[in-house]
Amino acid sequence: MTQLRCSDLRTKKAGELDQQLNELQEELLSLKTAGSRNVDKIGKVEKSIVHVHIVQNQTRKDNLRSFYQGAKYKPKDLRPKQTRAKRRELTEKEASCVLKKTERKNATFPKRTFAVKE
Repeated sequence: MTQLRCSDLRTKKAGELDQQLNELQEELLSLKTAGSRNVDKIGKVEKSIVHVHIVQNQTRKDNLRSFYQGAKYKPKDLRPKQTRAKRRELTEKEASCVLKKTERKNATFPKRTFAVKE
């Protein structure tokens, strides 16, 4: 048996992937109970199982991303991963806002300009 590739598995539907996974798990179980003669084949089957799991998780995540696209609140694993400081930083709009008290202060005490003598 040749090892399955993720690119081949992406074209399959969810039900087909579940069926493929069950077949691979049964094959792995039979290989392990038969003995350790087929070490190479056991490795290929285990990797194929991992590839099926990868494709299942990625398609699930893609479906969730499309479902939550444009939503105000998203699950934490779909939010952008940044540093803690970056996540708490003010947005550009928030940073550009000027409070009324600050506006009054700036109007009352404008920035001084000085003429330079030559």
